[in-house]
Amino acid sequence: MTYYDRRADWTATEDATTRPVHAFNAGEINPRPGGFPVARRSAECARVLASGGALIFAGIGIKSVGALKDVVFDSVMRRASVMSWRDQGSRDAAGFGDFAPDWAYSLGAPVEAWTPAGERPLLSVTLRFDRPWPGDAWLSAVRAFAATTGTRVVTVAQVARDAPRAVRLAEALGGDYLMPPSMRHIDLDAHVRTVFGQSLAVISDRAHGLIIGATEGAYPIGSGSDPQKISRLLTAAGLGGLVGRYDEFAEFADRFEAHVSSLSPAIRAARADVADLTGRIRAAMDAVA
Repeated sequence: MTYYDRRADWTATEDATTRPVHAFNAGEINPRPGGFPVARRSAECARVLASGGALIFAGIGIKSVGALKDVVFDSVMRRASVMSWRDQGSRDAAGFGDFAPDWAYSLGAPVEAWTPAGERPLLSVTLRFDRPWPGDAWLSAVRAFAATTGTRVVTVAQVARDAPRAVRLAEALGGDYLMPPSMRHIDLDAHVRTVFGQSLAVISDRAHGLIIGATEGAYPIGSGSDPQKISRLLTAAGLGGLVGRYDEFAEFADRFEAHVSSLSPAIRAARADVADLTGRIRAAMDAVA
């Protein structure tokens, strides 16, 4: 495998390759009015198809599905070898392709290895550093939920910038901030997964915090100031039933017990869907090998 640190070198190699495979960047996109991808990227994709190569668009999600009025998606996306969004809302807004759950659902512990819900003593809370503070009513509702479920509130930071908020949340909720061994990504990931593996539920406004929690057996409760994106990403895996604004937390916390048993089948199904998408991508690549 060759890594390129200059894009010009990478594109030159691709242009010189017979039947190349081009995988467009996965993740969140925020298209501005006009064409998407931009003309240069669309031309690169078109050249791949014209040379008989494979073009992969997979794992892409639109940040705000209501802001596409003046966005025109290039026809090259419709002609891609694989065109798969990471949630149905993105697919429906774009009007083409299919969708599969976020690849993060394929990670985490096997469902068979999860600690049973009745043996999980923690309630994990993690919120973004750059969103409004949830307020006293929300804090009271979370404390009440912990009391009802017999769990102990702990807070974690999924990324380093969330740490000050996690400390403040622990103080406000009467819980404990669980500090990782370091703020290196690999250490944070292992730390958060260990905590979630002991948690009955995870409350967060970070989509991937919720997904990581779900893959470790902690039921994801999405709670934020603007939860539309986390709702779409969890709904793609059949886990969107407990997602809402801060002021809705008390209402859907009352429905928690009815949802707990749905977590393991939802994760199994999501992992099967991701495996199917992976198989389609490999088949498209093999077809041009």
